[in-house]
Amino acid sequence: MHEVHLVRAIIDTVEKQAAAQNARRVKLVKIRFNALTSHSGDHVQFSFDLVKKDSRLLKDATLALTEVPPLVRCAKCGHQFETDHLPDVCPKCDSLDLKAVKSTDMVLESYEIEK
Repeated sequence: MHEVHLVRAIIDTVEKQAAAQNARRVKLVKIRFNALTSHSGDHVQFSFDLVKKDSRLLKDATLALTEVPPLVRCAKCGHQFETDHLPDVCPKCDSLDLKAVKSTDMVLESYEIEK
């Protein structure tokens, strides 16, 4: 699963930052993603639950996922619209030349620690 690698990188970042703040534990991790990443919320949650078991600081942490609607722009006419898959067709000019406007990456939004 590709999600495991991405979630592991996020957990590694949170661990380092929380340790630098002398945290006893991480209570909550917030991650933002969208459907164009091809990650489902269930897969991200499964990966988080799997990876956090190996972390002293995150083993009891909760994951909060925020799915943002994917927004694309037509390179031909400039029209912007939401879609949940690529390739898609611009509803204004039927072009297939679409580019993501919002990041399609999985992003660490924030985390909460207990000192």
